[in-house]
Amino acid sequence: MEIRRGLIDCGLECPSSQCSPRLKREGRVEPSNIMIRLTIVSDHLPDENRPGGRPRSETSQAAILEAAYSFLEEQPLSSISPLRIARRAGVSTATVYRWWPTKEALLLDAFLHKTQKDLALSSAGDPLLRLKQHLLEVGRFFRGGHGVVVVRMFAAMQDNPTIRDSFLERITSPRSKEVTKAVKAAVREGQLPPKTDAAQFADMLFGPLVVRLLMGHRPLSDAFVSSVFDHAVAGVRAIHAEGKTTKQK
Repeated sequence: MEIRRGLIDCGLECPSSQCSPRLKREGRVEPSNIMIRLTIVSDHLPDENRPGGRPRSETSQAAILEAAYSFLEEQPLSSISPLRIARRAGVSTATVYRWWPTKEALLLDAFLHKTQKDLALSSAGDPLLRLKQHLLEVGRFFRGGHGVVVVRMFAAMQDNPTIRDSFLERITSPRSKEVTKAVKAAVREGQLPPKTDAAQFADMLFGPLVVRLLMGHRPLSDAFVSSVFDHAVAGVRAIHAEGKTTKQK
């Protein structure tokens, strides 16, 4: 059980004018002002008192991540609060703050938790086929219910440097490394030209998908995604062939 000196977590929004706006937003009030019934929940019950299954802390973390992501599906980041996430997850706000110091950190973890499961790039098999399958999965992710979450993350990045830097470091960079590794494997196997620029090739693959996601002007169909991939591959091969022809002349 976590105890904070001088403050307790009531888990409710107090309408009393005695509570400061900051404390009301966070769902915390001074003990002297409490006029409601409180329920104290411990996330560290002894094992003999806990029912079978996953540890309470692991269960609580999963519930918080799912609750946070569900809010991302419904509204912009600016409208989401740790208190509302805690309520939906069935935990106290103290439990949320125990693992995530800020709302932004929690929402990024929730996004990462979801995309890790749904957008994993296979590490075995034909490199180009793996890349194409991954691109198709990204397209389906974008046009499903998750697309609006991605758009909201992109929008929040424009005005919040913390979210932008964390997104690039924790989500974009690892994904780029996976794609780069697959592109280099395709080069080694002769599927792509030796001088293929992995970063540019990745931009050629994912850029058109992002544009259609953000603009919403045309559908993100499997046929479109496959066409993007095929044109990107044909393009780098044609550039390589043209370069060889020029040198021979």
